[in-house]
Amino acid sequence: MDTENLSLPTILSAQAQKHVTHNEALRMLDALVQLAVTRGDLTAPPADPLPGARYIVAAGAEGTWSGHDNEIAAFQDGAWTFYTPRPGFLALSINEMLPLVFDGVAWVAFTANPPDSLPSLGINTGSEISNRLAVKSDAILFSHDDVTPGSGDMRVALNKATAGSDAGFTFQSDYSARALFGLLGTDDLTLKVSLDGSSYRTGFVVDRASGAVTMPANARFSAYLNYGQNYAAGAWRDMFFNNFRHNDQLAASVASNVLTFTAPSDGIYLFGLAGTFEAGAGTPSKLQVGLSVNGTSPAADTIGTTGDATFVSGETQVQVSALLKLAAGDTINPRIFPTGAAARILANENFFWGTRLP
Repeated sequence: MDTENLSLPTILSAQAQKHVTHNEALRMLDALVQLAVTRGDLTAPPADPLPGARYIVAAGAEGTWSGHDNEIAAFQDGAWTFYTPRPGFLALSINEMLPLVFDGVAWVAFTANPPDSLPSLGINTGSEISNRLAVKSDAILFSHDDVTPGSGDMRVALNKATAGSDAGFTFQSDYSARALFGLLGTDDLTLKVSLDGSSYRTGFVVDRASGAVTMPANARFSAYLNYGQNYAAGAWRDMFFNNFRHNDQLAASVASNVLTFTAPSDGIYLFGLAGTFEAGAGTPSKLQVGLSVNGTSPAADTIGTTGDATFVSGETQVQVSALLKLAAGDTINPRIFPTGAAARILANENFFWGTRLP
């Protein structure tokens, strides 16, 4: 009587030559347990098989293997022994490193059919409730579908529940956040950066309705003087301002009507300075306005000039604009220089503004 699953011969109680039956069972176990076949695509036996080597006989077998299609051929004791597989037998084809399963008719590649829904998935790492998909890899490729064949497009969708929720990316350094990008608590596209992973500054915001880009972190200001002011001739003097139209990031400050702009970061800054001449203090031969960098006299490319032939009270305006490369902490002050006689600047019709460019 043989066993039900592997058909191993059993030893009868009154049987003589018991060792023969025992050895036969061992040979079968050696052939069928931990079934790793050298190859599964041969139709004829190899020329020099190793002792104990096992093969799956491919369809259309010839020679010694003829008539043993899909059987397991084991080279034992210098001869071929054939074993009939049963449905569900598993084998590993070593030359392909391919798992095979016998379906009752033929050996087919074993491929797992994953469920349509997984609670979590970890690739080269473990997943968790807060990170249901976790991947550790040097690179990840998402490509268009050229198999089914697809449309040629490739899109990644991030969906959030409400406008007040987040749909975005977190960029980390040693697992500490340094940048956030996406729809962050709003439906406007936002980029935020962080020095420590806990406090953030907004780099830019793209309005979802207009597409307009704002950069809240860029310093910008606009100031004016709301009364007429006389300036003595013969030297560069502080040009007064006492009101802000706006002063984003509070980079500009006023003390005793002297305005100082302090660059909060390295960058390129654009400034504009102007004053409208008003009769009353005199008529200078020349009137100049300029920008003082770090307390120095204005350089030639930061000076605007007008002459006496053009002075008309309430109409003549002297102005300058300048593009300056500043380091964090550099200061800018507006200056004025009347030549030959004092000059008066009209109330409200004057300005000093500046902005950091992207």
